[in-house]
Amino acid sequence: MFIKFIPKTIRQIEINNIDKYSKDNMKIVGITGLIASGKSTLSSYLKTFGYKIVDADTISRDITKKDKIGYEKVVEKFGKDILSSNGEIDRAKLSNIVFNDKNALKKLNDTLHPLIFQEIDRQLDSYKVEKIVFLDAPLLFETKLNEKCDEVILVVCDEEVQISRIQLRDNKDYDSAKKVIDSQIGKKFKIENSDYIIDNNCDIERFYLKADLIMRILTN
Repeated sequence: MFIKFIPKTIRQIEINNIDKYSKDNMKIVGITGLIASGKSTLSSYLKTFGYKIVDADTISRDITKKDKIGYEKVVEKFGKDILSSNGEIDRAKLSNIVFNDKNALKKLNDTLHPLIFQEIDRQLDSYKVEKIVFLDAPLLFETKLNEKCDEVILVVCDEEVQISRIQLRDNKDYDSAKKVIDSQIGKKFKIENSDYIIDNNCDIERFYLKADLIMRILTN
């Protein structure tokens, strides 16, 4: 069973304590992972025990639904060609645009990230009576949302496993799946800046056992 624990430095602890003043005794634990590593599986598992999850991906989808403020801003920036036949934003079309154009990606992030962060803060505030809340964000480090967290759980797996899962999930060929992986911040950086690393090169039962072990540590 591979679970790695990285103790915080004194400086990291000091920084986290500065942020905790407005959240009473609530602990915020970030959940992130390499693409197709099993991050969402971990969040879904924690939900079954009643833990509160603030999900950045869900927020992004919600605020870009038709007639929501994010929808209006994205259509204003990218035009109606990104819409599907029912008038909703076609996420596949939009993804293809921004994946191949860094300027377009920056424009999208500049448009949506402030709205996403605002909703994340609103949800965190609504859960401040909880002892522990999880912030699930695929781009936790890229967007500096890790700075809101007291601790971070990172889910990882081998690259070939990632590629296989992306091919199956997103119907991509090998080269396209590899390109998606290469576009993300490196595995080494995320490992070095996380507190708990779960290796998900295993079956679901063993994955849950690893999650249970981390939860015992976090809640004691």
